[in-house]
Amino acid sequence: MATSESYVQKLQHYCATQQIAQPQFQDYSDPRGIRTAWSSSVFVHGREYRAHLWRDYRFLEQSREEAAEVAWRALTGASVTNGATQGQYHYGQGYGPTR
Repeated sequence: MATSESYVQKLQHYCATQQIAQPQFQDYSDPRGIRTAWSSSVFVHGREYRAHLWRDYRFLEQSREEAAEVAWRALTGASVTNGATQGQYHYGQGYGPTR
């Protein structure tokens, strides 16, 4: 079974084919009581694209992937269909309240 290309890879490929600088990722933290939430953004061609959700540090890679998706869709004009953004991520174990 072939693995699908990640949005980070798609974004890197887009930048290479358009002959612009490769994307630069930035991670952000937000202390929230005893826990810290994390999110990411990516800078492409002088513009910042941010992930929508804040997550636990364990899921920071998903935040980078989400930021890359936001950037790739904005740059290529691709649209979201059938909840594709929500469907491919596993949010169930992300940042949430403690019990």
